[in-house]
Amino acid sequence: MLAVVADSQGGVFSRAQALTCGYTPRGIRDRVRSGRWLRIRHGQYAEAVDLSRLAPWELELARYRRLVYAVMNAMRPGSVAVSHQSSLLLHGLPLWGVDLSEVHLSRLDERRHSGPVADVRYHRGVLTSDDLTTIGGLASTALPRTIVESACTTSFEAAVIFLDAALRDGVDEDDLRRLLRLTEFWPGSATARAALGFADGRSESVGESRMRVLMHNQGLPVPELQVVYRDRDGIIARVDFDFSDYNTVVEFDGKLKYAGASSDVLVQEKIREDRLRAIGLEVVRTMWPDLDRPAHTAGGIRAAFARARRTA
Repeated sequence: MLAVVADSQGGVFSRAQALTCGYTPRGIRDRVRSGRWLRIRHGQYAEAVDLSRLAPWELELARYRRLVYAVMNAMRPGSVAVSHQSSLLLHGLPLWGVDLSEVHLSRLDERRHSGPVADVRYHRGVLTSDDLTTIGGLASTALPRTIVESACTTSFEAAVIFLDAALRDGVDEDDLRRLLRLTEFWPGSATARAALGFADGRSESVGESRMRVLMHNQGLPVPELQVVYRDRDGIIARVDFDFSDYNTVVEFDGKLKYAGASSDVLVQEKIREDRLRAIGLEVVRTMWPDLDRPAHTAGGIRAAFARARRTA
């Protein structure tokens, strides 16, 4: 029975729920000491699950998801809604560069306290029925409200990343702009407006969004996204970033796709690049490490611009 309760609550259950299901206080202590149960926060537990195969960022998201459910499981129903970056998690948007040290909740009751308490940060604000939804059994702010509130409290780069993803998934941009007008004088609203103005749903990954921000911060020209190139044999490729005025394309490889790749894959990739160069293009290939050395990466792109000019 406890497993059924936990499944409906993100894998989390309370001490009171365990007692109701027949576990004794000693039984609870024994399970925690033996490692069969994990204490997520005071009075909230989860079955221990082997997560060793998860990548570090996936492990962090799994930890944070359980914390969100544990916090909400301790709240009075109808008193709060998950909001800000905690709601971004529930909506499935990327959380790169977002602080996951606290669970964010917006108050729905008459209590006016805001700010941090333990591992929870409370927010005050007027939420209409259009601003609220339910995700995974939890009361949460609706996607447009979640995006705007989060963009006001994160960095420009982090906001661009989840805004790109939201636009790619079809969020209503008019709703976002309406909410930004309503929150014009909120702290951080200037960052949110700038991020929305820069966001582009054609960015297909976190890495591509970060690369766009890098190019912007380094003063590079604005590239066109997802441009298809052809030659007399047909389609060559759909490139991530196209600098048509400089006869240069930039590709972002989100995975180390050449590690352990077959010779056929390597040959096909070389043919693809050779065909792009044959029609007069410089090709710059970038990867995750390049995002951590922005000046060097921008310099490599500018060097490609110069080579293209000499070739022309």
